[in-house]
Amino acid sequence: MSLLSNITEYYTYVNNDLADPRTNKFMLVSSPLPIMIIMFIYHRFVHTWGPAFMANRPPYKLKNLIIIYNIAQIYLSAFMAVQCITYLYLPGYYSLWCQKINYDDTPVERLIIERVWLYYFIKIIDLLDTVFFVLRKKFNQVSFLHVYHHLGMCLLGYIGTKYVPGGHGIMLGFINSMVHAVMYTYYLISIVRPKWVKQWWKKYITQLQILQFLLLILHFGHILFEPSCGYPKWVSFLFLPHNIFILFLFTNFYINEYIYKNKKQN
Repeated sequence: MSLLSNITEYYTYVNNDLADPRTNKFMLVSSPLPIMIIMFIYHRFVHTWGPAFMANRPPYKLKNLIIIYNIAQIYLSAFMAVQCITYLYLPGYYSLWCQKINYDDTPVERLIIERVWLYYFIKIIDLLDTVFFVLRKKFNQVSFLHVYHHLGMCLLGYIGTKYVPGGHGIMLGFINSMVHAVMYTYYLISIVRPKWVKQWWKKYITQLQILQFLLLILHFGHILFEPSCGYPKWVSFLFLPHNIFILFLFTNFYINEYIYKNKKQN
């Protein structure tokens, strides 16, 4: 068997045989190529193409567009969080401790896989955060932490939608949606009513993000020690290193921004 045949066979196995058939035909899921192209274009734009394009141009005034964008993000995030509460957690349909993926063809399960895809699509929309930074020439906001976080969420969204849509991993979308609803509300207020914004708001939002990562580390970590949990453990081995690293980055940012800087000012 030729090398090309081996590669093709392995690709078919990973892309089709291992994938969940319920979501594998969805847009931006059936092949890894579209999301890889989106991530590549995003990375090149925010680091190279965008700054070069803006070099001799004044910052774009995008206030109205960003207001609409923030309102849409607040709605989508709140909608996703409320859906998780009303359909999964409050009725007891999903366990908070350990939840395997249910492959039954029921209205709730069909809703779950649709919302998993929607969450993945929202993570792609989130990339516009950085695009707006570049077009407004706020290049200091385009940090390694910011770009890595956005790219990581796109990749995890793709993997989660394609291979494990539902089950224990839903908690990630639930917690992240709640945090984003708060975060984009802050962004909206800061651009519509900047005088209302208190300096400590940003600090506590960063704390909320750090708490999010701690909760998710516990959520995905404990199932490694639960033999009876039917949720695939490979997800934890994939997710935990990323989440621990992003926790380190956010914590390092918090210490530098709100502890060391305050000491220097005092």
